[in-house]
Amino acid sequence: MKKRLFAYALLILVGLSYCTTTTDKENNKTVEAFENEDSIESFWKWFSKNQTRFRDFKGNPTKSDIYLNEILAEGRKIKDGLAFELELPKEGTINLTVSANGDTSLFSKVQEIVSKAPKIQGWRVLAFRQRISESQVTDMVLKTGNHTLDPKQIAFLPIISGKTLDIIVYVPDITEENRNEVANGSLMLLDNILGEYDCVKKVRSYDFQSFPSDKRQLLQLQPLTEIAKYVDAFHADIK
Repeated sequence: MKKRLFAYALLILVGLSYCTTTTDKENNKTVEAFENEDSIESFWKWFSKNQTRFRDFKGNPTKSDIYLNEILAEGRKIKDGLAFELELPKEGTINLTVSANGDTSLFSKVQEIVSKAPKIQGWRVLAFRQRISESQVTDMVLKTGNHTLDPKQIAFLPIISGKTLDIIVYVPDITEENRNEVANGSLMLLDNILGEYDCVKKVRSYDFQSFPSDKRQLLQLQPLTEIAKYVDAFHADIK
């Protein structure tokens, strides 16, 4: 599996109840837009000044943690909830991924940040966690609590309604007691197999169930290792 180094911002939800006029709301939106623009520009100026130092993390987990925490702290000035990942250099280039951590309300912000990234030699800036390769999917095994998730042992059933796709995921040994744990782990698998954007945007919902006992139903299932191909073909057909 591709090695990724993660840093996540805490998403803080604060409920506020108050009355404002339409003018106040419009002014607030304008101020927020300017603040976001300035914070994105400031982030990339800061990153550009420090990028040479950030390259020096290969084989040193302590340094990578320190650098990611620094990047995260600056990124949170743009918006809480953002996540960042660094991949080990490949042919001299490091991938810096800006992620919404699956939060659709942050997708447009991620795209804005990446669109404003400067060109820096030796760096590639990506929006959203990317798909892993087919070979990596085959080799991938994810441990979640006391449960081991192997894509080769998991299946899916597509449910189509017009141009909408829902997915039922069948996982061995899933029970009512471990359903949440297994569902969260399975979503991590899907995030890796489909990529963050497609996982959220191209499938409306996921349901997680134990394998059916009916042989006729079993014949309708498809291996999870093939889900990326299926999702791509589905959306290609409905265009």
